[in-house]
Order: sequence, then C-alpha cells, then structure tokens
Amino acid sequence: MIYFPPFKNVRLVEAKDFIELVPVATYREFFGYGKMKARDLPPGERKGPLGALLSKCPEDEEIWAVMSWKRFEDGHEEEGLMELLFAGATEKDARKAMAAMVRFHRMSKDDLLALGRCIEAKEEDLGFVESQFPDFQSPAAGPGAIEANDLYQARLKVLAGLHPKTVNLVRQADAAKSPEERRKLEREAVDAYFAELAHSWMEDEVLAWQRNNPIGTEWMCEFGRVFQEPERTIDPINYELAFRWLRRKYNLLTAEELSDMILIATGQRLMPEVLKKRRERLGLTTKRPPGPRPRESQ
Repeated sequence: MIYFPPFKNVRLVEAKDFIELVPVATYREFFGYGKMKARDLPPGERKGPLGALLSKCPEDEEIWAVMSWKRFEDGHEEEGLMELLFAGATEKDARKAMAAMVRFHRMSKDDLLALGRCIEAKEEDLGFVESQFPDFQSPAAGPGAIEANDLYQARLKVLAGLHPKTVNLVRQADAAKSPEERRKLEREAVDAYFAELAHSWMEDEVLAWQRNNPIGTEWMCEFGRVFQEPERTIDPINYELAFRWLRRKYNLLTAEELSDMILIATGQRLMPEVLKKRRERLGLTTKRPPGPRPRESQ
C-alpha cells in the first residue's frame, strides 16, 4: 500500500486491489450493552442464523444487546459490531461479552492475521484487517523485501496505463533524496491523480475538491485536457496478476494452473507460455519449480 500525505482530509491510497482518493476523519470508538425487546431489533440484524433464533423468540422477550460504534469528529456515528444474548443471559454475561468485544478490537495486526489462518479467512476478513491496520508505506526495503518490492513495481507498471503522470511522479518521489523534494512530488502526484480521473468526477465533486484542496492552474488545465480525451482503461489480466499475485497465491501455481485461474478471474484465456511472458514483463517471479506437481500432492 502506498501513502501520500497531500491535502486537507484526503489521502491517495493504493491498496492490494485498487487505487483511490479517500477521506480521512478521526473518530472515537465506543462499546456498550443494554436490554431491548426482540421486536425492536433492527431489520438488518434479522438475517442468517440470528434470524432463525429470532423467529422462535417472542416479540416482547427482553434480550441483552452488546455493541460497538464510532463517533466521528463531525458528530455523525456509524454502527459497528452487535452481539445478542437471549433467554437466561444476565448483566454479568453482557459485561463479559462486551469485554471480549473490546479485546477483539485491541488485537494486533499479527494476532488478527494468525486468527485468519486458523479459520481460512475470506477476502472480506482480510479487508477488515487492512481497514483496521492500514499499512501506509513506500517501496519495501531491506534484504527480505525483494518480493514485496517487485510486486510494488509491477503495480506501478499496470497503473501507468491508467494514470501515467501520477505514476511518473510517484517514481520520482520514491527516488527523491530529500524529504522536502519528496513531499513536493507527492503533492504533485495527487494533483496529477485528480486530473487523470477527470472522467470519473461529477461536477459537484470537482467543485467540492477545489474548495477543500485548491490546486494550481497547471493541473486544472490538465484536468480539462484529460476530460477531452477518450477514457483510459486498464488491462484486466495485468491488473489481476499485479494486484492479486500474493493474495490469491498465484505465485505458487504452475503455469497451467495460473492460466486456468486467470480465465476464471477475468473471462479471458491466455496460453501458459504467453501468460509467462506477461508475468515476466511485469517482473513477477513464481516460487513454484518448473514441471507438474509431484504425484503425491495431487
């Protein structure tokens, strides 16, 4: 994930599956518990296994609700987790459940990832970990970071087809010698990204951006120029390779298996040798030895 500290309350984030401008807001997290009638439970909570339990629960039965919520600096609130305790539960049980919820929220990133390995975490589970612990970093460095840096460079190559000026400025920022020069180039990268998304912005979004993040005339002119050109697209196979290389463990597949998986993911078939050349141009290296899998692993 790359992070550029740019303008007021805005961050440009490139994550495993996307690159986007995101708002940044501070908030406090609260936890609480209380009693409620089964009939008063929000409709959104009446699905799945919980809905089956509620269907057998009298409407006037009192249940304990344990929940978390976020209160943002602008005053609005967002609901978090909710756990319900049914017949026979006491306030002591509710307190224990709330303490367990607090402990879960205080788990470290390593603890959450370890838990995910125990339960075979799904994509949304990994997304939750990323949202809880955003890892805003530049290119990976150090002797053990070769694979991570190769993946970073592959993503830049793919994104260059969609955001050429942004990526060029990102590369310049990565190579900058002084913190001042890096900050200057990072801000220009955000300006470029704004301009290169011209086809994606609604008029009110453009005006809101200008009010909160005034940018120079040069980039407003670039915005107009990009808007007059055909909208750029990104190659779906290159995107799939670069942005899901490690998450979907493509680096552990044989050439034939990778070809099959790319067909499933994109609907496009590339022969193994063609896909191998595509992967090599992106600089992605596989950890699988050549040849078929050993018989005992099939």
